[in-house]
Amino acid sequence: MKFGGRELRPNVRPAPGASSVVRVGPGDRRAIGTITEALAAAQDGQTVAVAPGVYPENLVVSRPVAIVAEQGPGTVRVVSPAGVTLAAPVRIHGLVLTGATDGNPQLRVIGGVAELSECDVIAGRVDLENEAAIRMRTCRISSAPLVGLHLTASSQAVMNTCVITAVDGTGVVVSDSARLTLQDTQIRSPRGSGLRVRGQGRVQAEGSEFSRTGRSGVLIEDDASVILRGCRIERAGTEGLRILGSGPASGVGTAPADTSGVLLSDCVIEKSVGDGVLVSAGQTRLSDCRIAGTGRSGLVAAGTSVLTLENCVLEKVTGTGVVSRDQAQLSFSDGSVRRSGANGFYLSGSSGTRLNDVRIEEATFSAVCAGDSAQIEVTGLVVAGTPEHGLHIKGRASARVRGGFVRTAGLSGVQTEGDAELDLSGLDLERCGVGVSLTSRERATVAKTVVSESERSAVQIGPGAGATIREVRVRRAGTAGIVLEKDARGTIEECHIEGAGGSGLVVWTGASPTVTRLTVRDTTKNGVFVGDGASGTYEDCDVSASGFPALHVGKKATPTVTGWRIHDTEADLSQDEDAQPDFAKITIANVRTSTVPAAARTGARLEKVTANGPSGADRGAGAAATAEPEESLDELRGQLSGLVGLELVKNDVNALVKLMQMVRRRQEAGLAAPPLNRHLVFAGNPGTGKTTVARLYGGLLARLGVLEKGHLVEADRGALVGSYVGHTAPKTEAVFRKALGGVLFLDEAYSLSPPGQPNDFGQEAIVTLMKLMEDYRDEIVVIVAGYSGEMHHFLSSNPGLKSRFSRTLEFVDYTSEELTRIVEMQAAHHEYVITASTRTALVEYFDAIGRTAGFGNGRVSRQLFQSMTERQASRLADTDLSESSNELLQRIDPADIPPHSI
Repeated sequence: MKFGGRELRPNVRPAPGASSVVRVGPGDRRAIGTITEALAAAQDGQTVAVAPGVYPENLVVSRPVAIVAEQGPGTVRVVSPAGVTLAAPVRIHGLVLTGATDGNPQLRVIGGVAELSECDVIAGRVDLENEAAIRMRTCRISSAPLVGLHLTASSQAVMNTCVITAVDGTGVVVSDSARLTLQDTQIRSPRGSGLRVRGQGRVQAEGSEFSRTGRSGVLIEDDASVILRGCRIERAGTEGLRILGSGPASGVGTAPADTSGVLLSDCVIEKSVGDGVLVSAGQTRLSDCRIAGTGRSGLVAAGTSVLTLENCVLEKVTGTGVVSRDQAQLSFSDGSVRRSGANGFYLSGSSGTRLNDVRIEEATFSAVCAGDSAQIEVTGLVVAGTPEHGLHIKGRASARVRGGFVRTAGLSGVQTEGDAELDLSGLDLERCGVGVSLTSRERATVAKTVVSESERSAVQIGPGAGATIREVRVRRAGTAGIVLEKDARGTIEECHIEGAGGSGLVVWTGASPTVTRLTVRDTTKNGVFVGDGASGTYEDCDVSASGFPALHVGKKATPTVTGWRIHDTEADLSQDEDAQPDFAKITIANVRTSTVPAAARTGARLEKVTANGPSGADRGAGAAATAEPEESLDELRGQLSGLVGLELVKNDVNALVKLMQMVRRRQEAGLAAPPLNRHLVFAGNPGTGKTTVARLYGGLLARLGVLEKGHLVEADRGALVGSYVGHTAPKTEAVFRKALGGVLFLDEAYSLSPPGQPNDFGQEAIVTLMKLMEDYRDEIVVIVAGYSGEMHHFLSSNPGLKSRFSRTLEFVDYTSEELTRIVEMQAAHHEYVITASTRTALVEYFDAIGRTAGFGNGRVSRQLFQSMTERQASRLADTDLSESSNELLQRIDPADIPPHSI
């Protein structure tokens, strides 16, 4: 075989006229007694044929000879405490070399070209030094300490159909400027890495396997270069392939002269405990490779690495499919990422990524998530199935998207946040929660895009955000076609909205878009809805077949409406009394009820429309296309903080939320998540806010993306436990499934395990519940609640409960001061005033109430307030209300506090 341009063969030929064989056989008079003596007697080129046996000799071979096992491989065992040294061209066949001690190499090659075939090297390494070379065919190296094969200096080795196994260290180390070729060779079960290449080492491997390594399957460092073709890296203890540095690969084997770094083609990397591939420096190219079943991310590009992937597949990875971070540059074309345990792609730092014709299927988080200052260019992306976002661009990241298809993204097809920038064109989005959601402070551009069958709105511009929406076609949106939220700014040009389940275009308070040549038809509600206090210019629009009036203008809204054509609909306009629209050049055709000012019309044909439906009078000014935006994470945190008392509970919930945020960030970055149990025990008396906190906890987890919906389903024993055998499990499962994606709040949970009744059906509900919690552990939070003492007994009733509910939040009784504050909050909400004297009397009232088990806490405050309003009403019954001031009607006096009877 040629290696580095020269033939790698030992020059072992007998001198002319010499005998070709020198025999070794202890006890044979016609043979020499030891191999050492035979080597001393042999001439250059002769063959030393060794009879079967054990030869305790330290061999040093310094002339070109051949040493062979006379009766075949495995029959000759050379035991060498100091090892075997080859200093000349040597051919060895069928020998077993063993016995090296004190860290000596079992086989040391220091000069010439050695050839070994069908040999075993046991309990000692093979060292190559200087310019030595070796060719090993069908050989085995096993049980060596530190390293199996070590190449240094400018040595070279070729291994064909060999096995290196059970090394107490690294399988093969290639250092300095040494070169190694592996063909159909297996490196198995080393305690360290399988192959380590460092310095300026060069390796070419074909059809080889690196498996069950204690550390990395292949480790590449410094300026080393590696080419792997048709190889398999399997069950690595850390990363399958770890690249800390690399240099030019052009000197290895048949690599093209213009290539550099690390090259893998037609390789498989699977079942590594860590990442499949981790690259932090140098240039790496993977083509036609498969990465699967990794314990963490499939592939991580970090540091200053440059990584190129062509026609590669990543699937069934536990973490993110592909991570690009730091200053890494990643290019991925004609490949796919399937069933990743986190994001399909996660990009951070100042990394740069290009995706060309990449398909992402069934990501657990978003298909593509870019944060920090990452830059991404996407062409021909296909996303099929994600519970979150197809493209999620946040922080200061920027994305340029050209063409592609996103289908069934649960939250949104495209989402921007923070200061992210987006330039998107030619994307098809189908059956997403929201088609495009733009909430970043930087302007975004969305052009020539089709959004079909979105569950909610098709395009949404968030509060204070700005965007340009150009030539976008919306088909059958679940609610609104395009929404501008509060104070949003935007330009909407030549867009087409058809079949929206709400209004076609919705403009909320303070929003002021520039809308030109918009076409809206066949909407369930208004064609265009301009909300209270909104403004903007709306030119040359065409609105038809709207279920509500074609245009609605809210309170104090000041839109400028010019050059519209409104046709084939029931009514053209509804507006609030103090709306201030400015109309000009409005064309109306086939509209039954028209209220557009006559002076603004360019012509009108008022005809009865053929479509059935409510009349224009029935379609009110307040008709909007979508509900108010959901409460944000900060708003929910504010509600939690605003609860009376419960300081320890609020601290615990905030700590859990921060932990969830960190878990999410670690998973997105391809890092392992810490141990986590989201299920909780709420222990305390009634009326201490347990249900309220549970509802807020679910909402917080939903905003973090931990839960899909965050809704609360309340249940008790009656909802779970059946009245006959076989009835309980289905009932429990039905309630559980209603709560999937949110929080199941099980009040008085201890009633499922009544003392002294081991055969109670409640035990069946507990067992069913625990199994469902395990089966759907990432899709639900279960909170069990009740009195503190009873909850302790409940958790002890089944061994599995304590492991699933490892965290208890104690809801202590409210103090008298806190109960008084609850009354004051009730009063303020209902426009009553608690005077200073009344407040003092309330504190004294609560101080006097006995705090027995089952004390109602906040419920007592609410009941007391109701009783106080009733007593006030009775006190004022004989007062002339026509002469009563508002102050008298609002004031609650101490006399309105009832005696201690509730």
